Amino acid sequence: MHTYAQRGLKLLPIVAALLARGLVMFGGSALAHADPVSFFDNWMGHDRSMLLSQDGTGTLTLGDGALNTDQWAVTWTKNPNDSITIALASLTARSGPGMGKVGDRYIATIQPDSAGNLLLYLHQIGTQGQVIPFCTPAEMSAADSPCGA
Repeated sequence: MHTYAQRGLKLLPIVAALLARGLVMFGGSALAHADPVSFFDNWMGHDRSMLLSQDGTGTLTLGDGALNTDQWAVTWTKNPNDSITIALASLTARSGPGMGKVGDRYIATIQPDSAGNLLLYLHQIGTQGQVIPFCTPAEMSAADSPCGA
């Protein structure tokens, strides 16, 4: 006697593999973490925040002090590896001399830091600039947050 439950047991390894691949493709991690993260989480740090939508748009705020902050509408595309490319599309607010120009692009990756926290790292394309780490709200509130001031 064949039942759907018996057939379903054979599909479990396939479903698990597809879910793990989906996490990596959309910004999660195949590593076993209690709280999986994705590019679509609320990311933040001192003088910075980012929120991406699954429709290829989002907002990015970058600053280097109280008097120099930009807020941008951004677009993003998935890369062949476990990263995305973010482009500054239009400036929505500026305080000070500014933190970029329309068309500037960044590569975003999600990787563990030395303590095992999953962080989003923003790398500006075409510059030797610093890598900008972003944390989830839980990581940001930790006393030793890698995304603080």
